[in-house]
Amino acid sequence: MAFTAAEIKNLALTEINHEMISDWTDATNTDIPIINQQYELALQNALGAYPWTFALKHVELATNDTPDTDALYEKYGKTATLPNNCLGQISAHTNANFDNLADFLVVGTTIYCRQNPIYVKYTARVDESNFTPEFVDWFKTYFAMRLNSYLNGDMQRQAYLQAEEPILFKKAKNMDSHKNPHQSLSGNPLLWVRGRFGGGIV
Repeated sequence: MAFTAAEIKNLALTEINHEMISDWTDATNTDIPIINQQYELALQNALGAYPWTFALKHVELATNDTPDTDALYEKYGKTATLPNNCLGQISAHTNANFDNLADFLVVGTTIYCRQNPIYVKYTARVDESNFTPEFVDWFKTYFAMRLNSYLNGDMQRQAYLQAEEPILFKKAKNMDSHKNPHQSLSGNPLLWVRGRFGGGIV
């Protein structure tokens, strides 16, 4: 089943007993700007929280010589700019098979490395049609937690959502890890980046 942003937003609204929205262009509905803003913020956090198989991209990046005025010049002689849709969960490799890890460092949108080209795996901001049902089931709850504080303020409902969210997150991760077992994640995402791939993010 392919999801749309509107469908996911309405799923979250039902989680907080809020009326669903049929016309997302209605300028008189003051809730819509809040929902749209919080949706994108929540989605970026959710996609970046784990190396979801459906959002994992593999790219070859051409690198340039690191300027000798750069503080990292001596350690990393090459740099490249990460793709615009990169949200995190980065690993770097020396070949197109993505089976030989490379030393790297990410600072902002720049990746420092030692070779040209550099082969990078990363989590991307992908279209909602790529989302799995398990991810949507978790994300609607995660998103509803954010919306509840803005639209309802129902503390009892918030407590329920907070209890439900980690269970659904674990289920979604477990389902995803069966599809992509070598990318399963335990603990802090930054520890996963540093520990598994030998790189880092600043």
